[in-house]
Amino acid sequence: MNAPSSHVKYFYFAFQACSQKPPSAVASSGHSSPYSSFGSVTLSSRTSSSTQSPPSSHSSIADLSPSSPAPYIRPQPRIQVSSLLADPHTRSYHLEIVQHPLRTAEFGANYLSRVPLTPPIIARLTVRDPSGNSVIPEAELPFLIAHLSLFSGDGYTPLDTGSYIGRPTNGTPPILYGHLVSTVEQLEDLQGNMGLFFLFPDVSIRSRGQYQLGVTLTRITGPSHSGLAEHGTPLASARTRPFDAVPLSEYTAAPPTRLTQSFIRQGARVLTGTYPPTR
Repeated sequence: MNAPSSHVKYFYFAFQACSQKPPSAVASSGHSSPYSSFGSVTLSSRTSSSTQSPPSSHSSIADLSPSSPAPYIRPQPRIQVSSLLADPHTRSYHLEIVQHPLRTAEFGANYLSRVPLTPPIIARLTVRDPSGNSVIPEAELPFLIAHLSLFSGDGYTPLDTGSYIGRPTNGTPPILYGHLVSTVEQLEDLQGNMGLFFLFPDVSIRSRGQYQLGVTLTRITGPSHSGLAEHGTPLASARTRPFDAVPLSEYTAAPPTRLTQSFIRQGARVLTGTYPPTR
């Protein structure tokens, strides 16, 4: 009877040994379980950053399987998302004349004797999204233009809206002459800040007197039946200070400004014959 009893005890202890869990399968306070040890993600809404903890040393092979990919960590955006999603029709536009002309010489009927306004007119464009953030609408820039109109010295009487839109004149030669339309350029100002600028380096006046120039910002909508670009609703406008058109014999060009020279060094399309770049 003793032999069967010893066999029973042997099988009992063998069963107890097989039923015990290995130490590596027991989650402890210092190690995570195999089902959660791949990596934890901590998100902070205040800093929009994320950190990932390294895998535990007790991770199983199942943790590295294709069915358990690493969580995607979204990088923090460097620009305002609202600026990207803003509709062009909800943006606001502001023009500011940052360089006013001082004088020019009348050219009368002699086009070869015409001289440009000095210093050249420079207008700065500021675009803001609905949240008030200053933005540079890259996709819209090719469709934004600024054009000039001539007013009396007091600014009340429009004298010449220019012939840039292809409208027929009434037979009288225009007072305002030259390149009256400008496209936007991205340049640095004297403080090193990037901005949007319109330059008018080739503008002349036919008759002597005192005048003001108006700058109007417009978005081009598309070609018309005549093949010319149609102009949409004006987006912004600004006026120069009064300037003089004097007889050629009395004319002395205004000295070049630091802003003009800075833009020339950056590659702006300004008459280099009138304003040679300096270093």
